[in-house]
Amino acid sequence: MPRKKLKKILPTHEKIQKQKFLKIFGKLLYKKQIWSLSRRKVALGVFIGIFVACIPMPLQMLLATFLAIVFNANFPISFALIFVSNPVTMPPLFYFEYEIGNFIFQTKNPVTFSFKSMYDNMDQIALSLYTGAIVLGVVSALICMYFTNFYWIKSVRKTRNQRSIENLMKSSN
Repeated sequence: MPRKKLKKILPTHEKIQKQKFLKIFGKLLYKKQIWSLSRRKVALGVFIGIFVACIPMPLQMLLATFLAIVFNANFPISFALIFVSNPVTMPPLFYFEYEIGNFIFQTKNPVTFSFKSMYDNMDQIALSLYTGAIVLGVVSALICMYFTNFYWIKSVRKTRNQRSIENLMKSSN
């Protein structure tokens, strides 16, 4: 069952609460809803984590924590998934988001994208970059949320079928 697997890999309540930068949320981290491993809470946590991972901003952890608390999503899942964007994945992710934004706005003379040009020309690329980030974030988060729901339901059905087969075999003996 997905719940048992998640309990093994996710950090504990106590471990996360010891994070110094999360102290600003205080007692809100004790809300039972944000630690729930129900299918809906986990799927919403996946959505939040993937969406925030696509947003080019510092301290994504704080935004993911805030959104998980506000929407009562699974906090550890949303927190863990923000690390999809990391120093290795950021350059291609930002470039792809920038290109999506240019496509949406049909930019005539786009700035050649590089990290140096990104910081030097942020006023010119910000609109394309953040528009692309929101579009990519929503689309990829919806896809990941769908697959989480699909996998969860499939896994639960498989477990139930196995149990019913085992019960039938026990009752026939």
